Amino acid sequence: MVLPLSPASRRPHVRRWSLAARMAALVIVPSLLVMVLGGWWLRYEVHASLLGSMSRTLEEKSERINARLALLPDGKVQEAAGGSDEFSAIFSGWYWQLQGQAPAQLRTAAAPVVLARSRSLWDQPDLVVEQGGLWGSERLQQAVGPQREALLVQHFPVPLGAGAAPMYLQVFGPAQPLMASLRRIDQILGVTGAVLLLLIGALVWLQLRVGLAPLKRLVDVIAGLGKPLPGAPSATEQIAQLPLGTDLQPLQQELAALLARNTQVVERSRSHAADLNHALKKPLSLLMAHAGSGATVPAQLVQQQTTAMARLIDRYQARTFSDATLVHGASAGLPIDVLACARQMLAMLRQLHQASGLDWQLVEADNALWWRGERADLEELLGNLLDNAGKWAASQVRLTVQGSATQGLVLQVEDDGPGMTGAQMQAAGARGKRFDETVAGTGLGLAIAQQIVQGYEGQLQLRKSEVLKGLLVRAEMAGVLG
Repeated sequence: MVLPLSPASRRPHVRRWSLAARMAALVIVPSLLVMVLGGWWLRYEVHASLLGSMSRTLEEKSERINARLALLPDGKVQEAAGGSDEFSAIFSGWYWQLQGQAPAQLRTAAAPVVLARSRSLWDQPDLVVEQGGLWGSERLQQAVGPQREALLVQHFPVPLGAGAAPMYLQVFGPAQPLMASLRRIDQILGVTGAVLLLLIGALVWLQLRVGLAPLKRLVDVIAGLGKPLPGAPSATEQIAQLPLGTDLQPLQQELAALLARNTQVVERSRSHAADLNHALKKPLSLLMAHAGSGATVPAQLVQQQTTAMARLIDRYQARTFSDATLVHGASAGLPIDVLACARQMLAMLRQLHQASGLDWQLVEADNALWWRGERADLEELLGNLLDNAGKWAASQVRLTVQGSATQGLVLQVEDDGPGMTGAQMQAAGARGKRFDETVAGTGLGLAIAQQIVQGYEGQLQLRKSEVLKGLLVRAEMAGVLG
């Protein structure tokens, strides 16, 4: 049975290339293509220039030869006697042949024949031109001389007389010097291309070495986070301080923010475990005290304390789940009606502190206020602040709810209790810190509230209430929908 390939195995291999390999390919492949095409074009132009120079030389010589040719009455061609030149020296490498139709009394075929030729050919057979053109020239052709040397030839029409049959002058010249120059040019182009390719490879290696250095430093820092050295800065500070440049600055900022949020979630999880442990000690100690006294533990007491512990577990479990929201920032979560949640929490606190006879007031915003976050966090924050105010208030507790898209969510809880001194306000955020053992509580309310507010990029402030003269707690958090 043939198993289907997984999506990962069907991915193109190019996706598995490293960043350095992709960058090198994007530089070397286009460079190689440009070098090949540019080298081919340059080679063609140089060849065409040299071959064109040879063609012009042959054309000049053909004009000189044509001036010495004369058509006789019997249809034959005769070269006028003159001084010696390169076409007079035997096997000089310079030759010419005149092709045309033979006289009528001698004509036996329609093919042209050699009517005259240079003295430099001596008694050798007529030269035969190879079929096909020469690369870089449309007019020159190749031939083999009487000494088996390479020749270049070009055809020129010869008008010797009115009404005469068409004739063509073939002028031959030595090819060896020109071909040697062309081979030398090809060698220079090849060596230059190889040197340029090596130079590009070295520059690419240097570019990758220098260009990817910031990423290597980032990888080294991340790899070292698992084994932090004593006294070393935090992971967020190490990444934020790396000199990565403006191009990698967005990645640096996002990574630092992600590590900061993850660190915050870990700290919150540890705090949840510590808070739950601290909160469960009281009911467990009470049950252990009754069990250790030897008397039968009342069922009502057991049910009451176990129910309280179950509520504590559910409460901290909900808070743990809400921490996942903080990894994605304050924009995660569903929109929550803040005023509806505040009214619900005030109704619950009125019942909880019914025996105290407190006056619970809500100062609402002018319009509906929606906040994007976890409802469990908002309820936890309001519950802790209102419950803490209810324990210390003499007669009145006031909750003020305000907010906007630019200002964020603002919650103010005031009471007319004894308030706090400046030193107590500074120490109020410490976990388990209690200033009066006669008041029920765990000393975790303000610490939990501060942790929730910081999770939503906010701050918690404590100061004296100007209206009620007691404590005022102000919580500011981002996430208000405009």
